[in-house]
Amino acid sequence: MTNRLSRFVLLLVAIAVTAAACGDDDSSEVTTTAAGAAATEAPSTTAAGGGELETTTMTAGALPLVDFAPLFYADAMGYFEAEGLDVTVEVVQSGPVAAQLLLAGDIDASFINWLSFTAAVSNDAPLVVVANGTHLADGQGGVFVTADSPLTSLEDLDGKSVATNSIGNVGDITIEALIADQGLDVEIDYVEVAFPEIIPAIESGSVDAGFLTEPFTTFAKVSGLRSIADPYTGSAKNLPIAGYMATAQFAAENPNTTAAFRRAIEAATADLLADEDALRAFIPVYSAVPEEAAQALILPLYQTTLTVEDLQRPADLMFDLRYLDEPLDMSPFVING
Repeated sequence: MTNRLSRFVLLLVAIAVTAAACGDDDSSEVTTTAAGAAATEAPSTTAAGGGELETTTMTAGALPLVDFAPLFYADAMGYFEAEGLDVTVEVVQSGPVAAQLLLAGDIDASFINWLSFTAAVSNDAPLVVVANGTHLADGQGGVFVTADSPLTSLEDLDGKSVATNSIGNVGDITIEALIADQGLDVEIDYVEVAFPEIIPAIESGSVDAGFLTEPFTTFAKVSGLRSIADPYTGSAKNLPIAGYMATAQFAAENPNTTAAFRRAIEAATADLLADEDALRAFIPVYSAVPEEAAQALILPLYQTTLTVEDLQRPADLMFDLRYLDEPLDMSPFVING
């Protein structure tokens, strides 16, 4: 099935993903529609869970990635409206940009990966977690090389260049965790390369290897690249990795609205978990992933609850690998955890 995805299609997808994530503006509104979507009505000021909403309008930042399908689904299928919320979803360039927009008051909530979040709050960024997102799944990520590369294992990467979309983030942290797990003495030269450009960089030989995660893991396999390691195993196996954040001020001033936002995300997540076919069918609705590729993706492990432990484990891993100077207690940053 995936063999029918030509390199031309992959190029178009890469261009589309890049355009969606890195437009001329810092953010752009995304409209998603799906069969059966609830009719848009003026939201009530009372949340479904009870309690008067402090504000009924919110703007949420997101990237159109597989991890954040529940946010787009909640928007398209009326989950926010059921909670009395009128939510506008805007595409932002990256987690750091999202944090900047939050702190500037331009958006009210946003996606984030927990490693970026931990780094931010360790530097006193006034951010809190308002809803859980995903844990890593085996096979969802990989370290890829060309089919004829002499590299066959992590040990072979000593002194080699490895592309990753952001240094000090998911790619290099999970790779370094796997190196530590295996007791290897390996030093890697990490090179920042945007995800859509990593496959061409590997193929051209400008880097020795590249870290990829879905949907690019699937694209790499179709392109004939070979994975020599799965960094989403070992210490990073099923690592809590992403969710949604707001500023501490917004959450404190709007507790009922924040709780309503979380309930909508969790309800959408639960329904998608109950119907994987619907989930895979919805991914092309809000993203640049073709229908055939959506059927082949290795999905993350979606979460319907939020606990302090979900944030503590990534923070502890970062400290163990010396990405943090000292241990960090994540309990103050979890709302209703």
